[in-house]
Amino acid sequence: MLTPAQRFRSENAPPSPDEPAARASRHTAALRGAPMHRVRDPIHGFIDLTPVEAALVETRPVQRLRRVKQLGLTHLVYPGAEHSRFVHSLGACHVAGLLASALVRAGWTGDPRLARVGALLHDLGHPPFSHAGERGVPHEDMTLALVRGGEIADVLRAHDLDPDAVAATVAGTGDPVACALVSGQLDADRMDYLLRDARMCGVRYGEYDLPRLVESVVPAPDGGLAVRGAGLHAAEGLLLARYSMFQQVYFHRTRRVLDLLLEEVLPDWPSDPEAFLDWDDGRALELLRVDPRPAARAIWERRIPVCVAELEISADPAQRIEADAIAARLGDVLGAAPRVDSSARMVTFRPSGDIPILEADGRTRSVFAASPVLRRMDPHVEVRRIYVDRAHADQARAEVATLRGNAVQLRLFTSR
Repeated sequence: MLTPAQRFRSENAPPSPDEPAARASRHTAALRGAPMHRVRDPIHGFIDLTPVEAALVETRPVQRLRRVKQLGLTHLVYPGAEHSRFVHSLGACHVAGLLASALVRAGWTGDPRLARVGALLHDLGHPPFSHAGERGVPHEDMTLALVRGGEIADVLRAHDLDPDAVAATVAGTGDPVACALVSGQLDADRMDYLLRDARMCGVRYGEYDLPRLVESVVPAPDGGLAVRGAGLHAAEGLLLARYSMFQQVYFHRTRRVLDLLLEEVLPDWPSDPEAFLDWDDGRALELLRVDPRPAARAIWERRIPVCVAELEISADPAQRIEADAIAARLGDVLGAAPRVDSSARMVTFRPSGDIPILEADGRTRSVFAASPVLRRMDPHVEVRRIYVDRAHADQARAEVATLRGNAVQLRLFTSR
């Protein structure tokens, strides 16, 4: 039986040197010869921050992210999804460090600090409710403004980092490898948010083999990142996790209509960075609390519109015409246009970029060509949903059932 003191030392001991995450963290620290500030995290265990990263965490722009939920109003559907952009930013910094250390071992000669700091700061410009709250200045532009000026720039300079170099890493115009670690098909952002969002939503769709993927990433022959052939299934797992999270969480029918409601009532956020920093979820929710408009009341009182129809639309123009006609018909019957959402408005499964798979002979090929599973997935199907207020749901469903019998081209489902 351990004494309380022994138990405390056992539970709070640093990770074993044999643990991959610990090895990578210590390797990154050795590169800079800097002591670490340690943070507990439910996804990655311990996250070690260098002095510059710890100083950045204490700034107003980064602390504001504590008050911006990672998934907007998703907690109204998945109650555990209360996590913030702040904790995700810490996780992205950590994963960027793991990847940078692996790349250094694989021969990359770039600066891991830029990748880690870029990942830590990449979400600074997100407005209240994250992506659902996008208004006015794009969040990417606001992020760059916050990095290049004010408190963030002062901290970076005090630690011998050039704010313009960090901004270039975030914007994708700097070192191609460092940029790809912050934003790309194999970026630290995605590798963290899939695991974190899945855990906090209470689902397993976002799980994939992070340690194997980290050890498989190498600099691509033509710049950016690639995955060794032996890591194909880890890369495949990442894309399948993203696809599953898209289907089950990010494009969840109730979660998406909450975004549509927000679009109707949120204001444009200030374009001045200092004024922008005054806005967070709490202040925006106060606007909703006193807003008399139906969309605001629906959010505040959780009287969420109902999805009465879901349509699968291919590239065939005839299907699109039929889908438009169904929405118009419902508008005529109900006396008010229904809300319409489409998967085309979100990031689709198959990215515009690709993950190169580096074979033993030095040639690369697309992950979609290398993976029989991914080859069979059709990226061209659009899912369109039609929503009406709850008071009109039964009437709308009856009309959809009639329309379904007349549909020639579409796969049309009556939603319950």
